[in-house]
Amino acid sequence: MKITVLNDNRCHNPIFNNEHGLSLYIEYNDKKMLLDTGASDNFKKNAEKLNININDVDVVFLSHGHYDHGDGLEYIDSHPPLIMHPNACDYRQSKRTKRYGGISLNHDELMNRFDLIETKKPYKYMDNVYFLGEIKRNNNFEALKFPMITRNGLDDQVEDDSGIVIKTDQGIVVISGCAHSGICNTIEYAKEVTHESRILAVMGGFHLKENDEATHRTIQYMIDNHVKHIYLAHCTSDIVCNEFVRCIKEKITIMATGETYQI
Repeated sequence: MKITVLNDNRCHNPIFNNEHGLSLYIEYNDKKMLLDTGASDNFKKNAEKLNININDVDVVFLSHGHYDHGDGLEYIDSHPPLIMHPNACDYRQSKRTKRYGGISLNHDELMNRFDLIETKKPYKYMDNVYFLGEIKRNNNFEALKFPMITRNGLDDQVEDDSGIVIKTDQGIVVISGCAHSGICNTIEYAKEVTHESRILAVMGGFHLKENDEATHRTIQYMIDNHVKHIYLAHCTSDIVCNEFVRCIKEKITIMATGETYQI
């Protein structure tokens, strides 16, 4: 399995364009998969610099309907399947900026551009590759804070938050966009969906901002569950990344735009 970061908040190579957001290109068993597209066409420009043709992707997964994960969708010119939660087009507004924070393309536009597959339930895309659908939120320390509100002014609890899981001979690889449901909840659900408790790798945004109880309990969860590799991206703050490194340095990779990882 090879995973290339087409966009992330972090970038160490000036030849790439990057922005707040996430886009991952995943190659597995001859399939080319895209999880999220960032907020613009940067992911596509970076792909071209890496000799990746975005229009050759076999499937696009949308982790949730926030602009920094889905506004690049309009720059995909082919007509691949797009797998997402049915609420991904919901209206949402940033608490901080008061601006619209959802994706730019509406539901009809997505229908016209993609072979749209909407599901709240886990969806088996191919052998050993699943879109998780709506993630169960069972613990008491995650999914407590949300950055946006709904049209009615209530907390947008991002019910459409999802991710993918790939089952390998060495355990599961769990890939999140932002983990608004909580990365530990996401992993637990991935274990349930795949009937596999061994965790080879966890990758993506963890939506952890502070060195607080949620961060400490997440790190302990990773230790207790013997997670072999942890790849931190996007909405995992520098403060949190530093704490992960301090506690379990040997397991940690901090992702950056343009980099490729073999798992």
